[in-house]
Amino acid sequence: MKKTKIRKTDGICNGDACIGRTQIPVWKLIALCNDGCSEANLLSDYPDLTKDDLKVAQTYYAQERAEIDEAIASQNFSV
Repeated sequence: MKKTKIRKTDGICNGDACIGRTQIPVWKLIALCNDGCSEANLLSDYPDLTKDDLKVAQTYYAQERAEIDEAIASQNFSV
């Protein structure tokens, strides 16, 4: 199994940090978690994700909280 990486690529998801082999932004996963979405629901809603991907997203958030909080705020995200 490939190791999960966070990637930022110009032109993909506005250059936001994403789970490497997907176009799923870290900010979206964190926003959904913050709104009460369970790990099981995330894995069901995003079948390309693994539990390791979610752990990596949480770790990235812990290290880059301001970046992710700003991305969430700029998206006016709501579930």
